[in-house]
Amino acid sequence: MKLIEKIYPILLSPAKKTFIEIVFFRLAIAFFILDSLLIALVYLGVVPASIYCHRGMPNPLSIIYTPFSILLLYEVYLLIFFLPHSITTYLGKQYEIITLILVRKLFYDIPQLLTPEAYNEKNILHLLVSLGGLIALCGLIFCFYRLAQNREKHSFSYSNAIYERFVARKKALSIVLVLIFFFLFIKSFWELSKLHISTVDDVALGIRQMSNTFFNDFFVVLILIEVLLLLFTFSFSDKFSKVVRNSGFIISTMLLKLSFRAEENTTVFIMLIATVFGVAILWRYRLFGKKIDK
Repeated sequence: MKLIEKIYPILLSPAKKTFIEIVFFRLAIAFFILDSLLIALVYLGVVPASIYCHRGMPNPLSIIYTPFSILLLYEVYLLIFFLPHSITTYLGKQYEIITLILVRKLFYDIPQLLTPEAYNEKNILHLLVSLGGLIALCGLIFCFYRLAQNREKHSFSYSNAIYERFVARKKALSIVLVLIFFFLFIKSFWELSKLHISTVDDVALGIRQMSNTFFNDFFVVLILIEVLLLLFTFSFSDKFSKVVRNSGFIISTMLLKLSFRAEENTTVFIMLIATVFGVAILWRYRLFGKKIDK
């Protein structure tokens, strides 16, 4: 326990969070400026277009994808940061991440529609479904956090020592998650370095593949972590409502993981189902608490 208290501030203290935030935001801005300058040089004829893409002129809107991917990684760090503080907020961050992944996908899809060959009824329908799904997800996340704020007041039957042990275990899981986060990040970059890259577009495509692999693997880890949280809950509280809530959160995360394997409109539908399920579980948990208190 003492070892955890020594390591935790190094990786996940509020000061470290602020430092990580500055690093990620500066990286995002730097990539955005560099990409913008390169595209400007291509359009001015200073740099040949073949350096940027294999054919034709690069699409200026495509520069949004890479810096947004960097900000998305910062959201993953925030998810880990909030785990010891609140399991509910931790799950809410998962919904935020999945929503930002959908936003990033829109940043990729919309510029593609500017080309005549991609402008067809199927792609337009997919765009409309994604836009509708984005609005619905934002509304569901708002409902989720409103429910999370309305916490019922219970008279707890456990001691402070038991609660402190539970928080210490969550801190230990957070430390493990940070280490896994960096391992998967390095692993993804190693795989990117092995790709044949000849243009900036190839780099963007590699980042897209790397990101998909990273989040697919990371959500598998999140499921395992949440199973451990469920087991730790039994040592902290034997309340049926809390056990069902944490079990429901695991199912919600599994559905989010399933969305990475789906295609096109099915991905959006699974994201919505996972979020609706999480909101419903939290609502029933709060309702159950109110009934017990009466």
